[in-house]
Amino acid sequence: MLPSSTVGQDFEQNEPDPVLSEAHFPHRRILHPLGFALDLSSNSKHVIEAAVESWGAYEKAFDHPPVQVQMGVHGDDPALPARSIFRSRSHLMSMIATPHNFVMTDFNTASAFGWVTAPVAADYPVLRYRFLMPTVLMLLQQRSLATIHSALIARNGRGVVLFGESNSGKSTLAYACARAGWTFIADDATYLLRNEPARRAIGASHSVHFRHDAHEFFPELAGRAPGVRPNGKVGIEVFTRELPIATALGCEIDHFVHLNRFEPCPARLAPFPGDRLRAWCEQTVAYGSDEVRAAQLRCYDRLEGAGIWELRYRRLDDAIARLEQLVDSGG
Repeated sequence: MLPSSTVGQDFEQNEPDPVLSEAHFPHRRILHPLGFALDLSSNSKHVIEAAVESWGAYEKAFDHPPVQVQMGVHGDDPALPARSIFRSRSHLMSMIATPHNFVMTDFNTASAFGWVTAPVAADYPVLRYRFLMPTVLMLLQQRSLATIHSALIARNGRGVVLFGESNSGKSTLAYACARAGWTFIADDATYLLRNEPARRAIGASHSVHFRHDAHEFFPELAGRAPGVRPNGKVGIEVFTRELPIATALGCEIDHFVHLNRFEPCPARLAPFPGDRLRAWCEQTVAYGSDEVRAAQLRCYDRLEGAGIWELRYRRLDDAIARLEQLVDSGG
């Protein structure tokens, strides 16, 4: 434990408000990420504007009290490491990139606060993906959701989850289906609603992320410059309002489809082990209180009544046709 004199010396360097506890946050906005209310405040318009980029298109869909996030901007150090360090204990979570760029989250109060430097706040993709989005999504997951690392699309109201390892083609196939008349709901994360008895799920339907070479499959993406995303991957983010596809916030899930896109054969479906799907889902249950983790695991029990398949394919048009046959005929 540090001597009180040492702590006092550290505080005196930043008088009169040594820990910025009295900082004024005059900028405030109510947004609805995934349909849930978010009360966001800051001392910088950049924070509000970046959040609007992510969630401004969402409308209110649920009557839950808002999660609260206060994010301040202070300092001008531009340095930021490639990854943040996450640490959690029970209902608390810390997300630390540097001593001047961090977020502290309390799941019990559905609230978080953090600080970032001015260069980070001015870089909206970094601010969104490194700080705003993970903070808000963790709060929503802990209170209301159970996550599946997957894409989600629907045909005639019947939902299909596409899951698989990185580079298995989830985003590409989800968007290809949407271009063919399906409804796009999510390209990377599907969220089961814990408080609903059915297999209803929602997703981030207002943006889609493509590989850097996606224009080879989708000519409408030509001219969009790829960039290095904050997770280190090179890709293209496009808001779905700019694309010729239909979107929805959520749907009921009828089928889970594991993707195997390296089979040199016409697209075909085979049964996929339910225990492997369960293990895939449970890998996201890695933090939070014992009560919340148990509720998330119970949510996955509902998946047993759905169809569980593996799609082996090479060509997108074959895969789309086989998925359409699955939904229309049930097998």
